[in-house]
Amino acid sequence: MRVELPDVSLFYDDIGEGEPVVFLHGSLCADWLTPMARELTGFRRLVIHRAGYGRSEEPTSGAGVPAQAAHCAAVLAAAGVPRAHVVGHSAGADIALRLACSRSDLAASLVLLEPALPRADDEPANPAMATAIAEARAGEWEAAFYTFLTGVCGPGVRRLLTDRLGEKGLAEAVAGSRYFFTRESAAFGGWTFGAPRTSAVQAPTLLVVGGGGDRLGTPHRARAASLAAQLPHAETLVVDDLTHAMPLEDPVLMARIVREFIARHPLSESVG
Repeated sequence: MRVELPDVSLFYDDIGEGEPVVFLHGSLCADWLTPMARELTGFRRLVIHRAGYGRSEEPTSGAGVPAQAAHCAAVLAAAGVPRAHVVGHSAGADIALRLACSRSDLAASLVLLEPALPRADDEPANPAMATAIAEARAGEWEAAFYTFLTGVCGPGVRRLLTDRLGEKGLAEAVAGSRYFFTRESAAFGGWTFGAPRTSAVQAPTLLVVGGGGDRLGTPHRARAASLAAQLPHAETLVVDDLTHAMPLEDPVLMARIVREFIARHPLSESVG
């Protein structure tokens, strides 16, 4: 399926029947959430390829969080979905937060897998992004891709991506790194989400953190804890051993987590 907007042509998959769930993937790869979405049977699943990734085009204007939240709202409107559960991973989780703040009528519940931002005051320093950006500035796109993902997902990330996405899917993800490092990372870098915006998010929210991030020194546990303390209806789940790549590491478990959370917050009990 495709939606033509003034600033971008977006692709999305629309599969299954049931309560609608929209999936917003993280950066560098359009298929972070695809295996997980396949496992979430019994629901209508809208898997969006965000602007600049997969089968969607690069935007002609803004690539930041507000613009991409508006893109998500446009996809839901085109699909005839007035309200949905929203699953976001990394940068996609930031977009989900913005959507729930600016369009609370659309977001029935949020499942946020290691939001990329906002930063936390007490988070550990992790050099992966800074090193990757330096490599990208030198035109070393593949090196930047693996430096960043190894830093937040561990040394097995190349094999994981190959196993889940295939060689072609991995090559497409590596190719997408140019867009991320030249446009999206800068557009997201200045994004903040504090009061009063946090208090405007009335959707029940589950923040999921990979326990394996602690051994890698990633900032995501601290960032999730900071968000959980500010959001009105948030809870946190730490999944042992998994990392920032959790939707690919164990898509069956991730789908079960989403299913169980949604079951506690059905659309019939949701108020926009």
